[in-house]
Amino acid sequence: MDKPLESKVDETVIELKKAWKIVRDRNPFVAFSTGKDSLLVSSLLYEAVAPERPICLYSHHPFEFQCNLDYLETLRERFDIQIVEPFLGYFELMDRGIGFLTLKDPWCVPMLVGTGVLEWFQRQGVVSPQHCFMFRGMSGGEFSHKWHAKIEVYDRLNLPTMNPILGFKTDEILEVLRDRYRIPLNPIYEHMSRTYCICCYTSDQRRQAYSEKHHPDVCRKYYGQIEGMLFDSGLIQKTSVDEKYKTKEEKLERHGFVHWNRIKEQSVVGAVKQRMPPNGLCYHIRDETWIDTKRLLPVDGCWTREGRKIIFWNVAEEKCDCLIKRMLNCLDCGFCMVQCFNARHFNREKKKLELTNCLQCGQCINLKFCMGWKHRFWRRTIVEK
Repeated sequence: MDKPLESKVDETVIELKKAWKIVRDRNPFVAFSTGKDSLLVSSLLYEAVAPERPICLYSHHPFEFQCNLDYLETLRERFDIQIVEPFLGYFELMDRGIGFLTLKDPWCVPMLVGTGVLEWFQRQGVVSPQHCFMFRGMSGGEFSHKWHAKIEVYDRLNLPTMNPILGFKTDEILEVLRDRYRIPLNPIYEHMSRTYCICCYTSDQRRQAYSEKHHPDVCRKYYGQIEGMLFDSGLIQKTSVDEKYKTKEEKLERHGFVHWNRIKEQSVVGAVKQRMPPNGLCYHIRDETWIDTKRLLPVDGCWTREGRKIIFWNVAEEKCDCLIKRMLNCLDCGFCMVQCFNARHFNREKKKLELTNCLQCGQCINLKFCMGWKHRFWRRTIVEK
């Protein structure tokens, strides 16, 4: 390692040592993977706070590349690795109608990683994700690094975060791992430029070829179910932007799914709203199976149910509309735990979100952390009579 790089590493270690003193009581952890960036962050942090061993959280699901898991085992002596599991299996979410790639982000990031981490937070007894702290590996080689700062709030989880290696380039990271920490790289780098898990679909032909060669059975099942969900369900239509790439085969060959646009399914009337004097609102729910009164806890005591009717009194219309829309459309994915941390838990056996000890704070009216709404799955609408 040359002198400038060695100085950069030493400065980063000093920064991490200072940060650790401030956040050590905030359940700090490293967002861990088998990739080079998180390996460097973990190594730097361990050097900075030795002999303490910060927790490295690794999100695991049944469709991980086996070679990633084999490599992970070789790192256990070096790092305190804890595995968090996502709430729901990947294909179970598909079956419930959540699209893989939307106009915003791949949902696998918040669903497979985010919800498992949130559950880990709850087990630590923390009040909110804002009372935790994440060290994250994001280097200057990342496409989006210019949009991030060394200290920021990770918006998807409402989580304070430090990105200590933003100033490092890929070749510098590899050199530090090799010369300073003597950590062998994940063998998957021989075939891929990044360590993608099986949940992260990519249109890169080289990565697909590696997947097909080394994991043919899993790959066939994985891509087969994605194609079935996307192309046979009617949720996806071919774009007409470029005639040359209109067919399914041509789209897949050139771009994968990235340039396929999700379409909004025909809006379905979920409820009919009727005003009742003096300050009442009555919602006639079209299908009784859509009624789940746990959604109405924020205004408990101000509503009643009569068959398929939900009647509110002395509640703002905007709040009523939001609660009913959430009730009609919620996928019970559990990600809104970010917003209502102490009252929401996911029942793994029933695969349902449970609400207890509601403080009636009204935070759930904010849909910022509703994946169903964010990714355009709120199709059941309210019309006024």
